[in-house]
Amino acid sequence: MPEAPSTLDELATLHAGLDELSYYAYLGVEPACDYLEIREAYYRRAQRFHPDRFLQRSDEEVRSAAYSVYKRIAEAYNVLIDPQLRIVYDEARAQGQHRLSDLARSRRLSADERQVTNPFARVYIRSAREKLSARRLESAWVDAKLGLSLEDARAFRLLIEEIESDPEGETLRGPRR
Repeated sequence: MPEAPSTLDELATLHAGLDELSYYAYLGVEPACDYLEIREAYYRRAQRFHPDRFLQRSDEEVRSAAYSVYKRIAEAYNVLIDPQLRIVYDEARAQGQHRLSDLARSRRLSADERQVTNPFARVYIRSAREKLSARRLESAWVDAKLGLSLEDARAFRLLIEEIESDPEGETLRGPRR
């Protein structure tokens, strides 16, 4: 059985791969993994490569490498845990890019999205708002209800109320109040 690489060896490999390795490689997961695996891998890697673990080292290069690798691990987590950013990243990766640009990663959250902590629930609130704007009330209502099932956030309850109070909302399948 091969010996596991030491933390310093792995740090050196990850630092050398800053321009070549995928976000999946930085977290040590496969592209087909689910968000639970991403979260668990992130916490393991964040503990292992946190810059504070290397503060006592006299070698400035090692401390700098730890900081750079830790930043990339956090970047990888933030992209891969967000379902929409992950789709964008996977498309970019298929075209040979190893990371998303700052602009692509800095997608701004709407006021509704800032009230929701679950990244998957955010997808539903964004989708419901878009469908409501397009006057697709039934689809908007379904997305809002799905999001509410993931996170009991006030933003979902207000959105559902807005959809159900729409004059055209009488055709909704959901229970009317």
